Amino acid sequence: MVSKMTIKEILNDLIKIEDIEACLFEMYIPTGRKIISSEGIKLKNLALWELIKGLTGDLFSISKELYAHGLTKSYFELKEHEVIMSFLGPTTALIVVIPSLANRGLIEVEMENAKRMILEVMEA
Repeated sequence: MVSKMTIKEILNDLIKIEDIEACLFEMYIPTGRKIISSEGIKLKNLALWELIKGLTGDLFSISKELYAHGLTKSYFELKEHEVIMSFLGPTTALIVVIPSLANRGLIEVEMENAKRMILEVMEA
């Protein structure tokens, strides 16, 4: 049952998927302070992961304006990796890092399932 799961447990299940190398769920308040942050990682390039985590606040400052106009996902490539940000709200996102040649369709289905479960946990 989802309502008994935690966000960390949901991310632990998500990180088990072969092509997902890192995942992060973050929620910011308007001051830019993280109020929820949970992650799973098997990415070998920790400097890349720290860079992505460090930039999420900056990304939220841009994405919250676009969210008001319908932004639901954002994609960007960093050499051999792709980062997918899937928004649950203007300052809430599920972020995954995958290899550039991964099956993005499968990953997006799993991300949508995880987002649904996270929303259920947050509403409980």
